Amino acid sequence: MFKENFVIKGELVCETGLHIGGSNDNIDIGGTDNVIIRDVVSDLPFIPGSSLKGKLRSLFELNDKESAQSVMQNEGGPATDGDSKAAKIFGVSADNNKALDFPTRLIVRDAFPTEESIELWSKQEDIVRGAELKYENKLNRITSAATPRNIERIPKGSAFAFEFIFSVYEEDEDNLMGVFEAMRLLEDNYLGGSGSRGFGKVKFANISITKRGQDYYKKDVDEEVIIENADISEAVKSIN
Repeated sequence: MFKENFVIKGELVCETGLHIGGSNDNIDIGGTDNVIIRDVVSDLPFIPGSSLKGKLRSLFELNDKESAQSVMQNEGGPATDGDSKAAKIFGVSADNNKALDFPTRLIVRDAFPTEESIELWSKQEDIVRGAELKYENKLNRITSAATPRNIERIPKGSAFAFEFIFSVYEEDEDNLMGVFEAMRLLEDNYLGGSGSRGFGKVKFANISITKRGQDYYKKDVDEEVIIENADISEAVKSIN
């Protein structure tokens, strides 16, 4: 039975350039080789909830023993064992969910740029539609010939407003801590592509946590504010 929701909000800050790939609808001569994903309405970059949740999940699965065993049993696919924390926190696909009797607990919304970031982009001539171009050379190992290419990426210092909804049920163990464990792991890893070449270092900042029990939805009572404007360490201490 449903007990309460924890709403986790804050900013995901790019500490290095971030590239989450989109698609080239048109092939233009002299155009960008690798574009980023953009919102079709604003034409500005955003971070898909699927990309963020997928990365958080994959890092958590490798750090949790039971979840890692489930991944190996699934031949590298996501953990689907009902006893694994990864499956309980992040859920399983509809095909696998038929055999499991618990709901997905974590919802990850799309993250859109903050107003401050949009203003920052508008003041920089070399930032177009929220992205900069990074130029690289692809070297032929035999001839040493260099083939130039460019990659779009969201510039360092950009911030995106994120929102997670974590549902708690009466029979639950302490699975909420697993969300913050995954967030910490991501800060020491990378988001998006080309992470081994310096892209995608991110940090969670200005975290707020509120709790919404059954009465919030049934009787329109106020939510309980647990913490505001915190980093991950402060957020974890507030729910322990």
